[in-house]
Amino acid sequence: MIRYLQPCVLLSAKTKHISPLLTKRSFYMWLNFVFNRVDYSRIEEFGPDRVAAEWILRCGGGVKFHSHDSWMRNYNALAPGPGHKYKLQGIDAQDTCVTTGGLLHLEGLHHLEYLSLHNCKYITDLNHLQHVKNSLRELDIGNCHGISDIQPLEQMTKLQKLNLSGASRIKDKDKSISDLQKKLPECEVKM
Repeated sequence: MIRYLQPCVLLSAKTKHISPLLTKRSFYMWLNFVFNRVDYSRIEEFGPDRVAAEWILRCGGGVKFHSHDSWMRNYNALAPGPGHKYKLQGIDAQDTCVTTGGLLHLEGLHHLEYLSLHNCKYITDLNHLQHVKNSLRELDIGNCHGISDIQPLEQMTKLQKLNLSGASRIKDKDKSISDLQKKLPECEVKM
């Protein structure tokens, strides 16, 4: 006899049944966690640029390498073998399942110039962007409604373009943007 295992959910004495929506949501949250988890042993073997590219492509985004003229959006198109020779220049994670924890993949990306997190609803904290503060020139965090603090962006001295349009939960929005523009006078901020 084959037994099918149900997702592990703790039930209180008052709970009679589990909503199918709850189990479906739990599955997708688990899947997002898996897609965004950092595998440090893989980074050691294949390099941070290759592993970050795999992460973004798994999440449904695109990447651009310095050695290529076009954006890559197909996971299977990544060249096999160690990726130490490939340097990520751009990441397009617009409308993907990228999470704040997934941004840990940015560590070690010394050539990343463009990053779009537009409409990424699971981004809530920008502190992990510090990993690319010395290379990032263009950042799009428009419609990231989970972001409330943009102060970590003040350290991104190379930033030339920043999209904040639709980021509605920024604390003291006018003052925060004014402070940011004072710290980054060369950066064009779109609101």
